[in-house]
Amino acid sequence: MDFKYDFEIDEPTTKRPRLEHKESDTRPFSSFLSSPFRRSKKHPVLSDKKLIIYNLKVERPPLPDGFEDDAWAKLKEAIQAIQAHRQPAESLEILYQLCENLCQYNLGEKLCDQLYAECSNYVKQEFERLEKQVIGNGRDYLIKVNSWWTVYCDQLSQIRGIFLYLDRTTASSLYGSLWNLGMKLFGEVYQTCDRVKGRVIENALILVHCERDNKDADTPLLQSVLHMLIDLKRYHKDFEPRLLEESRKYYDAEGDRLVHEMDMSKYLEHVAYRLHQEIQHINARKLFDKSTKVPLNSIVEHELLTKRIDFILDKCFNTFMQNNSEEDLSLLYRLLRKVNSLDSCVKYFGDYVKKEGASILKKRGVADKDVVPLISAFKRKTDIIMHHSFEGDERFFDARRSGFRYFINLREHRTARLLAAYTDHLLRNSDKMDDKLEKGLDQGMAIFRFMQGKDYFQALYKRDLSKRLLLEVKSRNAEKSMLAKLRKECGLAYTSKLEGMLRDIKHSNDLLNEFKATPAYMQTDVPIAFKVSILTYGFWPSYTPVNINLPAEFNDIQGKFQDFYNSKYSGRRLTWQNSLSVCDVTANYPLGPQELTLTLLQTVVLLLFNEEAQSVLTFTEILQATNLDELELRRTLKSLACGEHKLIVKSSEGENIDDTDSFAYNESYESTPQRVRMNTEKLKEVIESNATIPRMLLLSRDQQMDAAIVRIMKAKRQLNHGALLGEVVRQIQYPATVQDVKKRVELLIEKEYLERTVDDGYRYLQ
Repeated sequence: MDFKYDFEIDEPTTKRPRLEHKESDTRPFSSFLSSPFRRSKKHPVLSDKKLIIYNLKVERPPLPDGFEDDAWAKLKEAIQAIQAHRQPAESLEILYQLCENLCQYNLGEKLCDQLYAECSNYVKQEFERLEKQVIGNGRDYLIKVNSWWTVYCDQLSQIRGIFLYLDRTTASSLYGSLWNLGMKLFGEVYQTCDRVKGRVIENALILVHCERDNKDADTPLLQSVLHMLIDLKRYHKDFEPRLLEESRKYYDAEGDRLVHEMDMSKYLEHVAYRLHQEIQHINARKLFDKSTKVPLNSIVEHELLTKRIDFILDKCFNTFMQNNSEEDLSLLYRLLRKVNSLDSCVKYFGDYVKKEGASILKKRGVADKDVVPLISAFKRKTDIIMHHSFEGDERFFDARRSGFRYFINLREHRTARLLAAYTDHLLRNSDKMDDKLEKGLDQGMAIFRFMQGKDYFQALYKRDLSKRLLLEVKSRNAEKSMLAKLRKECGLAYTSKLEGMLRDIKHSNDLLNEFKATPAYMQTDVPIAFKVSILTYGFWPSYTPVNINLPAEFNDIQGKFQDFYNSKYSGRRLTWQNSLSVCDVTANYPLGPQELTLTLLQTVVLLLFNEEAQSVLTFTEILQATNLDELELRRTLKSLACGEHKLIVKSSEGENIDDTDSFAYNESYESTPQRVRMNTEKLKEVIESNATIPRMLLLSRDQQMDAAIVRIMKAKRQLNHGALLGEVVRQIQYPATVQDVKKRVELLIEKEYLERTVDDGYRYLQ
């Protein structure tokens, strides 16, 4: 190709001046660069003349005759040689130049069509041969298809190298690349071969099952086949729907089988393994396309977990909780969170708390004081599980809170009685405030917060506090600590009366010391160690006063203190609670003296036997001498004559006190411990039976007594009057007189529940 051009450049005629250095030049840039007269070979002077080029014309000669056909023949022969695994006759450089020349003469599109047709014929022939081959083993068939696919990809790469100029020009604009054209061609032919396509999909699914079962798997083969489908754009249309369908069937059958065969702990581990395995198939082994991850995981989760949640929780949740299987519960929590099904787990947890808590309250053979520690231990157990296994999920805390509130208040006043008994046990058996007592009180307060009947607990606590204060079984610091906790939880109004009881004891000690310093007490001839506790009405439980004829010495000391108190507090009135009084008595038995600690009522009865003429006394004589209520006298005589320490003996056998019984001084009484405390249990019984619990917190007393009488008579069928009185008083939970019992018996006779017998007894009517 020839072309002509002309250009002119005018040279400057001025001479280059001599360069001189000037110190005064302060310009930021060198004057040498800015001077039009200064130049060098390195920096010539620039001219404003333009370079003009004209008559630039390239004349392309026409192709020789037959060049196109000859070039295609050579290219076709090279394609066929590559497909036949032979060396092309022409060199690759010549073949490339032929392709380039054809493309430069605008024959690229025609060349693409010729290349497509030639490769299409070859691919069709190979697929026809593949369809006709009989290969029994599915894996061998896949190996054959994969081998053919690998060869085809290698051949396509070689052909693309020859037609590289075409690939970068015409093919790029039409198909994106020759590689895309080759994939399109292969895919179209593959799609028409239903038999090949069907066998490839079926055998690929078989290999997927082998991968999942870890049996005779061939990961590279499966990976190559699936990548072939992805490259051919047949993965999402042909393979993925079948994969998801077969996966659903596979995991459904596996779930049905394993959920009955496996232990639930192992089953949950298996579910986690399956989910991890499918993710590995996509992320690590690159078997499936990333788009398959979400639907495939959803199938595994649904078939192995979601559709079986109720069965799994029924079978394992209570067992995991009973065995403290924290790791299993943690795995269960994470799996259910993954499938958004934690609400079911929360429900089962709440039901478990309710059921387990109720069983603790109903547990037989457990003392009341030991129930609260069991509930506290159960609470600590659930705390650990909620923080470790359930990762502090608030929904489980709410379910636990609801469950505790349910079973603690399930039976009216039951938990209040248990908590009162537990608190009383702690405070009675602690001599000082220590960490163990503090921890125990905190455990009780944790349960107290769930109780609804806090007013009933207050009444019980007041009764027990009075018992501890009157029996002097107390630690002042421990009592204050407990009241501080109650005050913090319920406010000052809740504990004001309880704190007043503590102040009464302190004030009583100060008042007693002041009384003992008076001349009236110091001039007393009777050697009595007198002690008194002033109980403010309204602070303490209400006790029923007991009338009794006291010995003269007792009346004398009481009178002196009464006068002292009246002189100090003229506007106040004292009521003596004889049933709460305690006496230390020295008894001179023939076998040795004994130090006895008795109630005042017991002491008055025993003092009747001090008279030599009164060695034997009948029930009626004792009743007249003491002026006690008949029912109260029966209880007192029973404690003296029928208990472990028989200080007196009665004429009849048995534990019931009859009107015809007579009593005598027990001359043969002997006890190994020289000091015997008979007042403790008796005084506890008196305090508990006389301390009034507010009527609104209990069942009607009349109804309670009626139920007790009917229950006793239904079991015994027939009883005399004294035995019935004893049984009724033992069963009812409040103090009652003989007149109260007689009134209710008469009413039941009118209602034809009972009838009288000839011997002044009662018979139950059917």
